[in-house]
Amino acid sequence: MTTHITGFPEVNIALLGALGVGKSALTVKYITKRFISEYDPDLEDTYCKIEVLDHQEVIVRLMDTCDKERREPGRYLKWADSFFVVYSITSRPTFEYAQRYLDLIIQNQRNGGNPECSLVLIGNKVDLERYRQVSKLEGATCAEKYDAVFFETTAAEDYDEVEEIFHKALRVVLQDQSRFVSLKHLYIAEDKMASNLNRNSLPRNLRSHITAPSNSKLPSVSKDRKPDEKSFLLMDRNPKFKLFNKGFRIFQS
Repeated sequence: MTTHITGFPEVNIALLGALGVGKSALTVKYITKRFISEYDPDLEDTYCKIEVLDHQEVIVRLMDTCDKERREPGRYLKWADSFFVVYSITSRPTFEYAQRYLDLIIQNQRNGGNPECSLVLIGNKVDLERYRQVSKLEGATCAEKYDAVFFETTAAEDYDEVEEIFHKALRVVLQDQSRFVSLKHLYIAEDKMASNLNRNSLPRNLRSHITAPSNSKLPSVSKDRKPDEKSFLLMDRNPKFKLFNKGFRIFQS
């Protein structure tokens, strides 16, 4: 998580999954409270929304990913504070694809990536229950294996349910960031004392810094934006704003 120029905390969420699982539908449902009927699945965009969560304004940035051939996953692995891995309950291949994404994220963490990124596994399209191929138990078991939060939902119906999924993920990231800031202040004020702390009691992303020399510079928590990112600030207080940059055809749910 980074701090925006306005002073608000900012959370980056990457939505991953096979084509057609509903990543774009979930993204636009959360931002606009509307459901997508048709869209271009070959485009990747980043969107932005100001959210009020527990009486605090938070800038939420969503990367609706599209993994085409030869595209490097580093663009979201290095960027995200939280990963939403989405599959369709009506398609077992998309469930297997979701597990590949989870493996990729875990491998990236083991290779030096941010170990504190939260994982959320989402089984989408529960409105198509009659076509279900992946049981809820299978989804929950998979999430437990990867230490991920698990939800089943649908972008086609209730907005409140989709909003709650995003809110729970945001709270996890903000709580982790709060712990990081508190410990960083402790490190600066009590350098000698901090060096003697039990490393196992600290978040994983701070353990390697506790033994650093007192004149070493703490790493920045900000993340660089890619120059080709498109960000769209959608204010809830401006209900007339409409988003059509992905060729969405949207309808009031």
